[in-house]
Amino acid sequence: MPDSDLRNTFRRYGLLIPVLAGLCLLVSPQFSVADDLTPKDKPSDKTDVIVTPQQDGGVHIDEMRQSRCAVMIDDFDEYPSASDWDIHRMNRPENFQIESDVVRDGGHALAISVFGDDELDSEGNLKNELWEARQKRCNFGDEVWYSFSFKIDGTVWPAGSTRWVIGQWKEDSGGSPFLAQRFDNGVFHITVQHNDIRKLVAQAEGSYQQDFKGFSQELQQMLSLDRQGFRNRNDASRTSDEFLGSGLSIPELKKAIEAQDTSKFPFLADPQTYSDYPGIQIELSDDPVLPDPTTGWVDMRYRVKGSRVGQGIIEIWANNRFIARVTGYIGNDEFAGKTQYFKFGHYRDYDRDDLQSTVYLDRFRRGPHRSDVD
Repeated sequence: MPDSDLRNTFRRYGLLIPVLAGLCLLVSPQFSVADDLTPKDKPSDKTDVIVTPQQDGGVHIDEMRQSRCAVMIDDFDEYPSASDWDIHRMNRPENFQIESDVVRDGGHALAISVFGDDELDSEGNLKNELWEARQKRCNFGDEVWYSFSFKIDGTVWPAGSTRWVIGQWKEDSGGSPFLAQRFDNGVFHITVQHNDIRKLVAQAEGSYQQDFKGFSQELQQMLSLDRQGFRNRNDASRTSDEFLGSGLSIPELKKAIEAQDTSKFPFLADPQTYSDYPGIQIELSDDPVLPDPTTGWVDMRYRVKGSRVGQGIIEIWANNRFIARVTGYIGNDEFAGKTQYFKFGHYRDYDRDDLQSTVYLDRFRRGPHRSDVD
């Protein structure tokens, strides 16, 4: 009989039923909590497959768990790790060295060197840079804080406005950097950009600041063909100290930056890209002059939030001194990438074979909050 079979089953397994019920009560809250998490709050199990072209024509493939915009800390006590940095772009070991003598904090720093006879890329640039790893990139538009220390040594000549970028933030799909540290003609300065419009935010006085209107015609950027058919800017055998400009007072500097008067900043490369475009507003501090990285370590801190719809904000500190705040349109509409990345090192035009310069990087920090980078 069915009833008899049911009673026999209950007698046989009756003691197990309360135990199973108790286990269900213990486990069910965990499933409930997990179900309540929104997809973005759940830990991501996504794995990025990273394919990096190599100079020999092959590829290098990494598979790494994605951890976007996690806090990054690197004091460069060891060679940069593939978990944080795209080390496959560091394809010239002689240009990337761990330094133990020139350091900002701790026992080591990263030294990135560039030489005039380094191999040029397809566009005629010298390029030795450390890139954030792809799996560690932050979303463009998120608020991200960065801090790092750097200094630069080497040879700089009065060679006009030779483009030289020593740190930049770019969208993943390309375009010009929406925020950049530049060293054109040996003057450290910072620019922001929206589409094709660039603005100078701040500059150092720089030991190489010059007024090129005083040059004779023979000394103004003599153009010739270099070894690969690109422009060669050898234009002076004199020392840069012979052409030091008188500089600008703070009120004059603020007025020139407000108007983006490139005649007051003869060191700028691509002066035609600078504009007093009202979609980007710059608020300068009472003392907005940047330190000179050729005379010692400079500690930089950035608050970065790009926006193609006018909601961007960038704040800049140097040596714990507030420099400037930029608001408005910051980014590229044509190259609208989802993520952004930071890269540091040398990206410059070729000018002469006897160039030799090293930029030192130490105490790198990145995170979503200021407390992550202080």
